[in-house]
Amino acid sequence: MEDGYKIRFDSITMEFPGVKALDDVSFGIKKGCVHVLMGENGAGKSTLMKILNGSYSATSGTVFINEQPKKFRTTSEATHEGIAMIYQELSYMPDMTVEDYLMLCREPKKGCFIDWKKSRQEAKEILKRGFEL
Repeated sequence: MEDGYKIRFDSITMEFPGVKALDDVSFGIKKGCVHVLMGENGAGKSTLMKILNGSYSATSGTVFINEQPKKFRTTSEATHEGIAMIYQELSYMPDMTVEDYLMLCREPKKGCFIDWKKSRQEAKEILKRGFEL
């Protein structure tokens, strides 16, 4: 694969008992480009994203971030590296702002309370840099 990918999947295979969900999947994601994963239900889109965000461990293959191999054991590890996933099945929360959604589950704390001022500032920084990894 060509260099310069922010995220690259190399020969990812994922097997569950009796099912091969992903079979030797390879592709890259470049900074500043829009990428779409399309396919029928059961095609493996969510499985691949769950491997990226630490929900699943691939049976084989490697995920690279900035050309460094990464294997997250938990979603918290992935989040710490800037990888997060928003599942479409989550309930819509109409009272939340874009800033609230960006900082969901990683709000900065001041003691045992959320530091809302710092949370808003961090969300603005994320938006300014364009979700850069």
